Amino acid sequence: MPTKVPPDLVDKLERLALLDFRNQDGVDCLEKAIRFADQLHVVNTNGVEPMDSVLEDRALFLREDHVEEGDCAEALLRLSKNTLEGYFVAPPGKKNL
Repeated sequence: MPTKVPPDLVDKLERLALLDFRNQDGVDCLEKAIRFADQLHVVNTNGVEPMDSVLEDRALFLREDHVEEGDCAEALLRLSKNTLEGYFVAPPGKKNL
């Protein structure tokens, strides 16, 4: 069954992802990605234990987290060319998929 993405959702995804879906190739690529991801719904995961890590064949030791310096968010954000409302953001611009 073909996956069709409504135009209003395409517009919203463009704004969120900073991608350009204005041409049919971009929309086709998006729909293909959605169809691929939809395959995950048919996988039977009954009885499969959740993983703590993809490296479950190794012992992973967590250390205590000790803050050595704090209250430096503004200084770190000033190092970035692109920020918005206190967050790092991807460089502006639109690219075709």
